[in-house]
Amino acid sequence: MQKNKKFILGIALIFLAAGCNFFSSSLPAGVMKSTNGGADWQFSNAIKGNSAQSLVSLSISKMAFAPSNRETVYAGSYTSGLFKSEDSGANWSKILSNVFVYDFAISPGDPKIIYAAGYFADHGRVVKTTDGGASWNQVYNEESTLNAVRAIAINPNNPNQIIIGTTSGSIIKSADGGISWQLARNFSDRVNRMLWQNGNIYVLLKAKGLFKSTGFAENFDEVSSTLSKTYNLGSLSYTSSTIDSFSQLYVDYTTPGLIYVTTNKGLFKTVDDGKNWQQLQLPVKAEDADARAVAIAPSSSNIVFTSVGSTIYKSTDGGQTFQTQSKQTAGFINYILIDPQLPQIVYAGVYSSQ
Repeated sequence: MQKNKKFILGIALIFLAAGCNFFSSSLPAGVMKSTNGGADWQFSNAIKGNSAQSLVSLSISKMAFAPSNRETVYAGSYTSGLFKSEDSGANWSKILSNVFVYDFAISPGDPKIIYAAGYFADHGRVVKTTDGGASWNQVYNEESTLNAVRAIAINPNNPNQIIIGTTSGSIIKSADGGISWQLARNFSDRVNRMLWQNGNIYVLLKAKGLFKSTGFAENFDEVSSTLSKTYNLGSLSYTSSTIDSFSQLYVDYTTPGLIYVTTNKGLFKTVDDGKNWQQLQLPVKAEDADARAVAIAPSSSNIVFTSVGSTIYKSTDGGQTFQTQSKQTAGFINYILIDPQLPQIVYAGVYSSQ
């Protein structure tokens, strides 16, 4: 059982940073943007009102649009907090300092309410703002050290219900907007991503794969168990080596049962909620198919983006064929975000390895 330790964060977390001390790098990282469906990409890293600084060296953990406002984009950084752009990524402002942001969630009913999950001063933390980032309160402090809060999700139908996941594998939930917390389950495996979609909670673990809860984290069923047994490639089936690590997932909210997961063995797709999986054939050698990001266009389930290293792959036929676009970056493409109305507008976040 986890005890809530709610208190106001120090000045360093409440107020915006006066400046941003970023690492130097020979190759750029940060945020990239395409306005022609991924054929060309440009870096979009400018800090609003400060030409001397940018996001160029940051490692991006996640990106998201504000509810009902596609011009407002948020980007979390493993190394430097949370950023906000109100002009579709042309300029960014820092709205949270010091906390290493692994994930964040925006309340679907009130975009001023944001939860940021991550790591600060050797402890996993969740901080919350109700004024769009002008001030932040800590609503969860992980008692054990070196145990980041790596994932967070909000119930779209009840924004007071929140669930978080930690490096050690603990799944912890709150039914009152972060005032109190309850341990739901411990998977003893790193939580990489979580989604609350179509009334279900999906938890992706690094080694154990994908699990689903049909309630408020009362129980979890394994969704990816068949991936360690058989990969289905069209009309062919064969036993394959075990997947060593799972990275990210996408659960489609318009097509029931459609899920994608990225792994060190590549990109996988199910159309029946995990009963059967298909390995999608990326134009890359099998030994190099360590897939990271995955995103599906909200306006068309046939448009799929994924990444391996610094190469972005795009499909317009639901993953049957892929086009490639390689970009020189300081690391690998870690997150992809597609415009909800115009799928030709795509954002990509880089994880810097420098």
